[in-house]
Amino acid sequence: METKVDINEVKKDLYRSKEFAEFSHYCEGKLYYTVNVFGKAHQFPILVTETISKTVTFSGFAITMDAMALSADLGKTAFSKSIKGSDLIRWIQKAVDTDDFIKISL
Repeated sequence: METKVDINEVKKDLYRSKEFAEFSHYCEGKLYYTVNVFGKAHQFPILVTETISKTVTFSGFAITMDAMALSADLGKTAFSKSIKGSDLIRWIQKAVDTDDFIKISL
């Protein structure tokens, strides 16, 4: 069993190595990037959509509707094919916290 990734060590490695993250693919509302950390390729998702629930009252009846929207977490970040890994720390941190920062090379 693998040990949990230490986000502080990941940050140090990315700032020191200046590794670039490469866009891998898009699937089900997530961008997937691959980045080398500790000399190994790791993949992580960036959520680009989220479900927003809104309740509307019409003639005394409350109706709740769900809609898909761009994730508020994206801010003004420009996502390109190749991005400095340290610029994606915010999403790498989330991936580490949810065990979605996955080593894909031996």
